Amino acid sequence: MWIEDLEKQLNRKKAEITFDPHLFDRKKYWNLDLDKIEETVRTGKVFENKCEKPNKICFKRYFGKENITYIIIVRYHKNFIEVKTVWPTKGR
Repeated sequence: MWIEDLEKQLNRKKAEITFDPHLFDRKKYWNLDLDKIEETVRTGKVFENKCEKPNKICFKRYFGKENITYIIIVRYHKNFIEVKTVWPTKGR
């Protein structure tokens, strides 16, 4: 599968993560936590419904203590992962 091929080329647990300027426009509105965003990219589950070839992948991670789920769309580049957009949802 193409998602697995991308993850073999670039290890998301060690790769540099950059943020699209669009994200900072939404940061205050959504009350986003950059640490949670990075943790979701590194350890979240792939949410295949929003993924598109060749390099757009969606990750999802639930944070139980805060009862919030972060859904993140990223683009894989050759040397880094770029966070394009993020939105949180209440609960799972």
